[in-house]
Amino acid sequence: MRFLSITLGSVLALSLAAATGPVVAQGTAVSAEGWITHPDAATRERPIVLDFRRTFDLAAVPSAFPVTVTADNRFNLYVNGVRVAMGPSTGDIAHWRMEALDLAPYLRPGRNVIAAEVWNFVKPPPVLPPNATDAQKRAAAGGELFSQTAPIFQQSVDTGFRLRGDGPAAAVGTDQAGWRVAVDGGRSAVNGYRQVRRWFYVAGSPEVIDAAKANWDWMAVAEPKGDWREAVPAPEAAARTLTIDRLPQQEYAPVAAGTVVRSDLDGGKAFPGHAVTVPANTHVKLLLRRDAMISAYPELAVSGGKDAVIKLTYAEALYGDQFKKADRDLVDDRKAFGIWDTFTADGGRRAFQPLWWRTWRYLDIDVVTQGEPLTLDGLRVFETGYPFQQIGSFKSSDPVLDHIWQVGWRTARVDAHETYMDTAFWEQNQYVGDTRLQALISYAVGGDPRLAEQAIDAFAQSDVDDGLVEGAYPVRNSNAIAPFSLLWVGMLHDWWMQQPDTGPVVRHLDRMRKVLHWFERYQAPSGLLTKNPQWNFIDWAGQSATDRTKFPSYGKDGESCLMSVSWLGALRQGAALEKALGDPAQAAADTARADAVRAALRARCWQAGRGLYADNPDGDVFSQHTNTLAVLYDVATPEEAPAILRRITKAGGGIDAPDGMYVSSYYFAWYLARAFVHAGLANDYHALLQTWRDLLALHYTTWPEERGNTRSDTHAWSAHPTADLLDIVAGIQPGAPGYAAVRIQPALGALTQLDATAATPHGAVTVRYRVVGSKMMADIRRPKDLPGEFVWQGRTYPLNSVETHLSVPAPRREER
Repeated sequence: MRFLSITLGSVLALSLAAATGPVVAQGTAVSAEGWITHPDAATRERPIVLDFRRTFDLAAVPSAFPVTVTADNRFNLYVNGVRVAMGPSTGDIAHWRMEALDLAPYLRPGRNVIAAEVWNFVKPPPVLPPNATDAQKRAAAGGELFSQTAPIFQQSVDTGFRLRGDGPAAAVGTDQAGWRVAVDGGRSAVNGYRQVRRWFYVAGSPEVIDAAKANWDWMAVAEPKGDWREAVPAPEAAARTLTIDRLPQQEYAPVAAGTVVRSDLDGGKAFPGHAVTVPANTHVKLLLRRDAMISAYPELAVSGGKDAVIKLTYAEALYGDQFKKADRDLVDDRKAFGIWDTFTADGGRRAFQPLWWRTWRYLDIDVVTQGEPLTLDGLRVFETGYPFQQIGSFKSSDPVLDHIWQVGWRTARVDAHETYMDTAFWEQNQYVGDTRLQALISYAVGGDPRLAEQAIDAFAQSDVDDGLVEGAYPVRNSNAIAPFSLLWVGMLHDWWMQQPDTGPVVRHLDRMRKVLHWFERYQAPSGLLTKNPQWNFIDWAGQSATDRTKFPSYGKDGESCLMSVSWLGALRQGAALEKALGDPAQAAADTARADAVRAALRARCWQAGRGLYADNPDGDVFSQHTNTLAVLYDVATPEEAPAILRRITKAGGGIDAPDGMYVSSYYFAWYLARAFVHAGLANDYHALLQTWRDLLALHYTTWPEERGNTRSDTHAWSAHPTADLLDIVAGIQPGAPGYAAVRIQPALGALTQLDATAATPHGAVTVRYRVVGSKMMADIRRPKDLPGEFVWQGRTYPLNSVETHLSVPAPRREER
């Protein structure tokens, strides 16, 4: 990865506003006055944890007490000992988020205390000479993997805290005197990659808590013991642009902790339902398993056991010999492998909780006591994530499909927080390719587009090589993935179809043009694309940590059919957006360029002998990917498409390909499914799901990243069947841009019953299908302001009322 240099001088100048000014809309620059820090923060190495507190008196509780709160990096905010908020929601330095909160519900007459724990685990980057070589930059970027103690998505300027109030809350802002601060000397963090090493890890840092040195009573009304100082201004921390965050606060809800499935402590299996005691001078382990994967804050309560060391290891699955996974329910003598937090007891009654959440299904508690016994009093778990409200649902005559749907929804939720995340365990990065599919699940099941809009904006705010968007953003280190810029155009097109608000598309039309034009410089006279810089990741096919050159492939003249058809698809999508919302002349130009690429693909990439499109004009490499996109983007004619799709899949093999071609991952299978639908073969989608049926035999509770001994068991790019089952099988999909109409065209396959609901911007659409003999009964309910049609076996039925009841011919034999 290439080092990303963040130049503070390029950050926009901030407009000054009164300390009691109103809360501003998202994207509006506000005053950065009021940042505070510890007097010694600049001289202390990171990671650093600071505790801030401010007491004040109220004669009566006001009806509202509005504040905005932010920090570098993170904060947890408490009022009178109650956890109120966490943040700031992830952004970059030029778009640093503030949480807008009303603290009135947490106040009381008399003395009150606002307290915040603020931590910054991002270590400053190494100082490079102005003429640093590429090798020096690569070394600096690579060194971060081994030295940093903060997730790679987290940017930083300087450690600080800011709280500003309006009206009665103005008096308690951090621009006013009275704020006290102490360093929490008992909290620190370590590098996660150094713990696991085997696989790429750049997510939340493992933490270390020493109870004897930690601040424990810092939220109390009375000032606690310790080295408390007057907070001082932090002008360096103010060098950023602040915006109000439109996202809601993340969930923080108690859930079941799981059960002990293995223990070498006598009576250990009673935990966590009952307290258990570890004798003095003893080493024991307790392994807990939850019914399903979770992203959550664990809180372990203990008492006694001075100097006992407790290690909590978080694992998605258990591992056998040679780090091989197997059935995800299998325990036996298998081991938990993952990052771990370390807690050291001080003999008192303590509750240990890391500052950042963890993801796990298995939790290994390792205890080493010294001269005193330690009692494990309990384990509480607080689930966290984006607070989606489930609207969509799927229940059919095939319970396996229902299970696939539920696992996908759980995966989507585990990987959705302040940003979408590829994997909540290993990376926590918002990648374009993953996010596009995650957004579609959010639209259909959650009916909430705010997280998707955040992602569209975030990618647009990045820039690589004067045109591309970052492969993942926000990040500290650049990881440019050229084809992902084309998929960002696809995200804009998806939004245009799914959401009535055209604002996110209109404000990014110029950015979209920049992406599409970037590839023109690499177009050969033939019309095909030649090799461009950056990582041309299409799929994990042919990829390895050391060799990214095999796929996509390039012919002897340096041309790629696969890259060309990818660009063609984005050009078509861009042209549609330009025609509807932008510049008609640009739409015509994009269309003409796409037509020229199509002609080149048909002339130079079609291999008549195999009836397939090759990956390069030499005709020596074939993949599902090139042929999938050739069908999806109409390089293949409607007459050619069905035969192509059947040549690139195996009967009974799910998404597998015949020998001799690169096969799609679980992720790219979304495009394969779309190609089948586009070719009029929607009922074939059921056969593709055999791959997910096979995965269920291994008792996954969230979907994995890739085939075989996958690194990640929590990868939302594999969860797209949750959206597909609603829009392909149940058939609920936009009938016009902006979801101005609904089109319902089910593909039931062998199903005889199906009840499904999909969210739309107008409200829920519900369908109920029953196949009895030669008839299918279809009951459809739609919002009154959402017109629509039902399409079945070539005939269209208008949905003339809110509730429509139809009796139509049963699915044809080949569909069943």
